[in-house]
Amino acid sequence: MTMSASTLGQRVRALRRERGLSQADLAGGTVSASYVSLIESDRRTPEPPVVELLAERLGTTVEYLLTGRDRTELDERLLKLRFAELALANGAATEARDRLLDLTREGDHELIWETLWALTRAHEALGETDRALDGLERLIAAARRGETLPVGLLPLLTMRCRLLSEAGDFGRSIELGEQALTEVRRLGLEGTDDEIRLASTLVAAYWGRGDLTTAQRLAARVIERAEHNGSRRARGSAYWNAALVTEARGDFGLALEMVEKALALMAEDDSERSLARLRLTYGWLLLRADPPEPGRAAPLLAQAHEVFLRTSDSGDLASCETELARLELLSGRPADAIAMALRAMGRLEGRTAVEAGRARWVLGLAMVADGRNAAGVEECRTAAEELQSLGARLEAAQAWRELAELQARHGDPAQALESYRRMADCADVRPPAPLPATHPNHPAATTG
Repeated sequence: MTMSASTLGQRVRALRRERGLSQADLAGGTVSASYVSLIESDRRTPEPPVVELLAERLGTTVEYLLTGRDRTELDERLLKLRFAELALANGAATEARDRLLDLTREGDHELIWETLWALTRAHEALGETDRALDGLERLIAAARRGETLPVGLLPLLTMRCRLLSEAGDFGRSIELGEQALTEVRRLGLEGTDDEIRLASTLVAAYWGRGDLTTAQRLAARVIERAEHNGSRRARGSAYWNAALVTEARGDFGLALEMVEKALALMAEDDSERSLARLRLTYGWLLLRADPPEPGRAAPLLAQAHEVFLRTSDSGDLASCETELARLELLSGRPADAIAMALRAMGRLEGRTAVEAGRARWVLGLAMVADGRNAAGVEECRTAAEELQSLGARLEAAQAWRELAELQARHGDPAQALESYRRMADCADVRPPAPLPATHPNHPAATTG
């Protein structure tokens, strides 16, 4: 092979044209021509059987399509790695992890960092956050030693910040994120795309902890830098996370404008999974508008869910199904909301994640709407405690406030008062000092 096409899609397109085939010819009725078009534009990663079919019809080898190298040049371990990456791209994270673990046991030094990077992403996809973070620490240390890695230092630091936030460890996420930003500025990388994405991820961590003042201040600086220097993708990332902060501060209209702008900026340049996450955020915002807009949110959430089912991890799926449960609840279908919320919780079983508290909260509200008041209120209380214990102070405070109103509505003023106190705890409001004793001569004093 003499062609130098650098991606699988480019190699397919170059060989197809060299053979004088149309996309329909290559599809041959087994797959659609439009699917071939998506592969050639690198907007869809084909599954292994499709790669084998394309190789046969193009008169080449699977190895060449996957790597750009002939079988005679190809190391067997590299082929194993490429098939594992293909499985990961198609949502078969368990298969990918198992293949990659086999590779790590072989101890191939030449592929050690490429294998570890793929394995770290497989652990993330499976919700194995601690193992993913362990892999990231090894990769970060290797990057700082000057090892040649398939990914740069800044994306690694950004991923670590994001994973810590998703696990509810907002304090550690912020600490390491701020350290990373300091390091980036010392290296003179401020304003680069990777720095903008790191800072945007840090905005989300501050938002998750409930520190809206710091989040808003940082978001404004990130947007300013992104507009001056950033790519469409970096600008989209900046507006995406700024929308979360803007919604939390009560400006739904501006938050929707921001997420719509992010979607327009990233629609052509980002991965299918990232776009699904952004549509999830868009749907999330619409369900929190005043009044909520379930009709507009429904197709966005359905589209995101279809992508997550095919390509993503249990965390993304759980987040999407939590919002689908909220959609069912707002649409007057509490029984369906309960089923969907339970499905989301099942995906997170055994994991420490803020999303588990969110799913349980929606479950509790749906149970109340379904007439199961006592059980529903208890689920809501447990959810509020989970959110508070994980450090999601803003969300916990909102949950305690809504729970207090539920309890008051259902005739439990003592528990409502306790929930209001827990809400104040989330905001670090100190309890009042004891009132001074009433002076004996005061008119309100009692006499013996």
